[in-house]
Amino acid sequence: MPQKDWRTVSDKIKESINLAASPIGIALIPSAKGLLDYPNVRLLTRTAPCHMAAIARYYRQEGVVGASSEGIKCILGLSCLGLVKTPTRVKEGDLNHRFTSRSEAARNLNRSIRMLGNSGKRYDAVIMSPLDLMPLSPQTIVLYVNPAQALRLVLALAYKEGEAIPTSVTGQGSLCAAVAKVVDEGSIVLDIPCVGDRAYGFVQEHEMIVAFPAEKSDELIDGLRSTEDAAQHPFKPFLNWPVILWSEFEPRSSDFD
Repeated sequence: MPQKDWRTVSDKIKESINLAASPIGIALIPSAKGLLDYPNVRLLTRTAPCHMAAIARYYRQEGVVGASSEGIKCILGLSCLGLVKTPTRVKEGDLNHRFTSRSEAARNLNRSIRMLGNSGKRYDAVIMSPLDLMPLSPQTIVLYVNPAQALRLVLALAYKEGEAIPTSVTGQGSLCAAVAKVVDEGSIVLDIPCVGDRAYGFVQEHEMIVAFPAEKSDELIDGLRSTEDAAQHPFKPFLNWPVILWSEFEPRSSDFD
């Protein structure tokens, strides 16, 4: 089967929502040896998923990057992406202690973080790339957007079936947990980037994550096109009202003599 024209998909998304950086294509690979099948992929040996995503967003040709499970140094990211079997310390919420009041709260928070690794190791490597340069078909497409752009995407993705986006926000492992939900459930995800996204992925304060299955890309493009008249970005303010200024700013009849 020929690969989809991801350049066209990327261009249409960027044009419709005025996205400055690139949409990200993400592919999880069963074997690290599979990375060698893509000679244009730059291999990273000490990285994290949020770091890879930042490179993919901003570095263009140099942003086609891959890493084996051993090259990723974030155990939360590894667990979420199923690149390792989730270790007991992660399942027990040990990574959440600095964010919670007690151990039970840490465990409770952890139960809401989607981790493919909870059912065992499923993959051995990951490739992230600007969507239009993706060397293979991605499973997941990720966008970092502002709230208005997120609204445009939500409306477009709801166009076909009226599908609402259920949201569970933990503030932990946001990018990787979003990918896990997409891969595991085929879900559309709207989330707030986590601390790691901001520290290592250079995510800005106004940005949100939207992630969706790559197989929904045609549905998204159709929804963007079909809702253009009702929800064009940037959203137009309603300006059909008369202007009233302070009295001292109002021109006087003598000003026109």
